[in-house]
Amino acid sequence: MDYPSLDRIAELQQLVADFAKVTRVPHLADNGQPENDAEHSFGLALTCWYLQPKIAPELDLGEILKYSLAHDIVELHAGDTFIFDQENWESKEERERAALVSLRKDWPDFPAMSDYAEGYMDKTSQEARFVKAVDKLLPVIMVELGEQSDFWRRHKITLEMEQANKVTIRVSEFVAPYYERLIEWLAERGHMHVES
Repeated sequence: MDYPSLDRIAELQQLVADFAKVTRVPHLADNGQPENDAEHSFGLALTCWYLQPKIAPELDLGEILKYSLAHDIVELHAGDTFIFDQENWESKEERERAALVSLRKDWPDFPAMSDYAEGYMDKTSQEARFVKAVDKLLPVIMVELGEQSDFWRRHKITLEMEQANKVTIRVSEFVAPYYERLIEWLAERGHMHVES
């Protein structure tokens, strides 16, 4: 056995702490604080774990959980990019690919972390696409559990904008049925910004 040193395990814990410093635009439901990447990744992993046996039992849960935990790890170096921030969105791919290089350099003894992050970005398997699709549901649900109209109006996000944005849900045949359900759910709730 080649036991990693406690110093290396401590460095991994620092990575987790640093990951929790990466804040996202939506708040964490109704707690009044922006969600961070560690919270989001945990929520994604838990939601995927809940959904997989119900809607995609043929997929590998272990793979799904690895993709969930690694899906945003590049944001340690690239930062989170809000989909409606057009300026930063244009450089997202380049920044995240550069971040992968840094992660591989920093963690040569944990190549799977970078491999799963890259697999998620490239949607290399049904499991990666499943995680990608579920990931697109969660921010909307968090907004609706918290800020609701305040968020949508502040960012001037209409139902039509979300409808166009959330087509990514269709990347997974297993999660695709949630696309129409999400749009209908948002319309019923009536909190979206309306252009005047």
